[in-house]
Amino acid sequence: MDIYAIVSSGFSAVYDYVLAHTLFCLVPAFFIAGAMAALIPKDLLLPYLGKNSPKHIAYPLSVASGLLLAVCSCTVLPLFAGIKKGGAGIGPAIAFLYTAPATNIVAILYTAVSSAGTWQRPGYSCRFCSPSQ
Repeated sequence: MDIYAIVSSGFSAVYDYVLAHTLFCLVPAFFIAGAMAALIPKDLLLPYLGKNSPKHIAYPLSVASGLLLAVCSCTVLPLFAGIKKGGAGIGPAIAFLYTAPATNIVAILYTAVSSAGTWQRPGYSCRFCSPSQ
């Protein structure tokens, strides 16, 4: 085997991945974060996600907003910065930071498909969550 061909194809794969990931994920995320920081007034954000807002409102709202966005762990960082810069408290912003990539519908489906048949409980099948026969 030619070591040059192996290293060259590895660098080519990394280059293709970084180019596609940057173009389709990070650039739109930076635009969305910039728009959030510029267009969302602090007066609108502070009563719900600010440092002095009630925790029973701030945390569920930040988790719900994380549930609505289908972003990966790299793309959520600019959005987190935009929310934090917009005036949100650190707690609700971190709740959003953890929730968005963890509850991404693509990640959930990928986990379910890649581990199909490996999750088992006694008396139940993973496939349709019905009692096994």
